[in-house]
Amino acid sequence: MKKKLIIDTDCGSDDAVALIMALREPRVEVKAITVTSGNCPMQQAAKNVLQSIYYAQTYQPPVYKGTSLPLWCDYEDASQVHGIDGMGDCPWLKRPEDKFEAEHAVDALIHYVKQEKGDLEILAIGPLTNIAAAILQDPQTMRSISKLTVMGGAHPYNNPHTVSAEFNIMCDPEAAKIVFDSRIPITMCTLESCWGTMRFEEEDIQYFKELNELGSFCMDINRVMINAAKKNRGVGSMDLPDAGAFASITCPELIENCFDAFVRIETSGTYTRGATIFETKEHHYRNDFIPNCQVVTKIDGVNFKKYLANLIK
Repeated sequence: MKKKLIIDTDCGSDDAVALIMALREPRVEVKAITVTSGNCPMQQAAKNVLQSIYYAQTYQPPVYKGTSLPLWCDYEDASQVHGIDGMGDCPWLKRPEDKFEAEHAVDALIHYVKQEKGDLEILAIGPLTNIAAAILQDPQTMRSISKLTVMGGAHPYNNPHTVSAEFNIMCDPEAAKIVFDSRIPITMCTLESCWGTMRFEEEDIQYFKELNELGSFCMDINRVMINAAKKNRGVGSMDLPDAGAFASITCPELIENCFDAFVRIETSGTYTRGATIFETKEHHYRNDFIPNCQVVTKIDGVNFKKYLANLIK
């Protein structure tokens, strides 16, 4: 039986690869795609979703536009990572005509969860604003989701935005707090899960570019990230955290390290806003430890790349 999946996305270049994988994975049925702001403004992200569907060359699930701004904070994009348009600013790429559903993404999420009666998973690969808004609107329905997989979070580290938070969580920490406090079963693939062997080095990038048109598309749209890595580290490379999060759903055997945790979201720290705090059983000071999340911190990159190549072929 196929997994029924909704993908909630701020479609930038790594989101696009995850969308293509999902649409070409025969074990998955993408019921709908909901769009929020994040890597780029929501209207642009929605156009990027349609472009990803076009290049996937399989089927077209309905696309719903959602939230344009975070719940309580200012919007910040990731143009320095994904380009102004979120897709590497590649003028030669084909862009299909706009074709969106009239219903708002938040209402669509609630509608699909009710319709599938607990037989539905959600992959959230952008800020969690749409998911949080749906929980606020209908918490009972949203708690019937069979599983929510989130690309987000990290142990403290440096990024272009803040010293201690991963982008998707940092964009809307209040939304993330609502989601992690919701009692929905959550798996979170952190940013570091796409490091190590998951990182695409120059030889990997060249291999996929030579594979076929779709492989070239998946690499070209990440060219801003690749060029930034080359400028900063002397070697062109890139990460695909959203694609890794998708693979954790279909190929859990690729997960090399994970642990149960009670995840808290920092919403008020001057320097730590958006940080994800992982409280594990081993470091829990109370006797009533109840985890709210499975945290994935390492994925088998060698076999992930083989999986991606097989889907693209």
